[in-house]
Amino acid sequence: MNENRPLESRTTRWLIPFVLFFGTLLLIGATAKDYGVTWDEPPYFYASDLHMQWIRGFMDNLTHGELRKSLDDRAIQADWHWNPYNVPHPPFSRIISGFRKDISPQSLDKFSAYRIGPALFFALLVTMMFLWMKELFGRSTGLFAALSLLLTPNLFGYAHFAVTDLPLASMWFLTVFAFWKGLNNWKWSVVLGVLWGLALATKFPAVLIPVPLILWAHLFHRNKYVNNVFALLFIAPIFMIGTQPYLWHQTGLRILEFLYEGISRAYRPDANFGIYFFNQLYLTHQLPWYYSFFMIGVTTPEPFVALALLGTLSITLRKEHWSVALLFFFNATFILGLGLMPGAVLHDGVRQMLSVLPFIAALAGVGFHTMLTWSMSFFQNRPVSIQITRLKTKVAGIFLLLACFNPLLDVYLCHPFQLSFYNRFVGGIGGAYERGLETTYFMEALTPNFLGALNAKLPMSASVNASVANFMFSIYQKEGRLRPDIKLTDGQSFNYYVVLHRRSVLGPRERRLISSPTKPFLEIDLAGVPLVSVFEFKMP
Repeated sequence: MNENRPLESRTTRWLIPFVLFFGTLLLIGATAKDYGVTWDEPPYFYASDLHMQWIRGFMDNLTHGELRKSLDDRAIQADWHWNPYNVPHPPFSRIISGFRKDISPQSLDKFSAYRIGPALFFALLVTMMFLWMKELFGRSTGLFAALSLLLTPNLFGYAHFAVTDLPLASMWFLTVFAFWKGLNNWKWSVVLGVLWGLALATKFPAVLIPVPLILWAHLFHRNKYVNNVFALLFIAPIFMIGTQPYLWHQTGLRILEFLYEGISRAYRPDANFGIYFFNQLYLTHQLPWYYSFFMIGVTTPEPFVALALLGTLSITLRKEHWSVALLFFFNATFILGLGLMPGAVLHDGVRQMLSVLPFIAALAGVGFHTMLTWSMSFFQNRPVSIQITRLKTKVAGIFLLLACFNPLLDVYLCHPFQLSFYNRFVGGIGGAYERGLETTYFMEALTPNFLGALNAKLPMSASVNASVANFMFSIYQKEGRLRPDIKLTDGQSFNYYVVLHRRSVLGPRERRLISSPTKPFLEIDLAGVPLVSVFEFKMP
């Protein structure tokens, strides 16, 4: 039974959600400056600025009766379809990032200002996880599930990056929540339409969100989901198109373009990148079928994996809310199964599968509640249940501490390299490196601390070849993060060579340097595994 049946005051009811939302927002905002800029973020930053420039122009032209200037297709394409290769996804998350950057104080670091956008999505996800799981299973389970999101390294890491992956994961989970609520309340069906429309305006995979929802509803709530279907068909498109001015002209053709761009990525060499897996280089269609399941299993903290498995296995034993637990399971398996479909792309670690992690957390919450229920059944009719006051709360607290202590330690110890985290199933990051798994890929390892060390140690007018990261070093130099006297070059004449240990893109020169006895001039590592190395070359 739900332990929250006693009436709560309004203050008590909303205190924990308030603390979770703003605590998460402050935590991500305070740590955003610790990470390097990821390779997708610079064009996203610029696109956010273009979107906000158009919105300001729209409001100004609306005031002066010159709205036609903003609605001109060429003006819209310039600000909303500026670079479709580097910015291929819809703009909703970039609008949020751009708006947050515009209203941020000047004292806030520029890159961090954009990153408040994904922090908002993450804070909302953590809060809604608590509220949903509390409604189903009680306050302690809600708190555990919310904390499991914060303590999942890949979710925590991606909450700092102004790209589309964390926003999509949040919108997917919120859409599922609204669908469930909409079974019994038409107002939530309207919310569902709004949320799915905004999810479609975030990233292409959102097109597929209704598939597991309709399947689940048809199996278990066949007579209740008609309002939801209406909202998906007729409300969602309004918000999808309304938030994307690029779709205001030639709407049908451009929606087809959006679908084509999403489906065709795996078949285009410029968008289908290599994946380093057990010392072999694959494209997505060459990967073994279990790749998605394996990667999620070895990059999620072990207690959460174990509890998610327990939650899944206990579904058939549950007397209440078993269909909702199946809803979590349907979404989790569907997202992981997408990696098996034609047209899937799975490069960049778990990035393309990030949307599964909230459902893993929810299933872990089901497992947590199952374990708590079994424990209380064990104590029932025993003297201890009478002798100890608030026994259930204390047992829940012990379980919470046991389940969250190691993940908390892992997130802290690998900061700010959470994207490089591997759990103990493969021996941590050291075991993953030895087994031939990718340990860094997104350039976030080029941290401000690394740049500070370069600025301090490189001699004046040093010539640096940063290999695949040359474009990022140029950005850092333009932003004043890298000394202006440092000379960046793609040529063969240089004093220092920077190697990002993304093994899927290493060439013969990089491999020779890594395997040679030459000691790096400077190196960034995590638990002894190199992430970035700088090698010195003596000029003749």
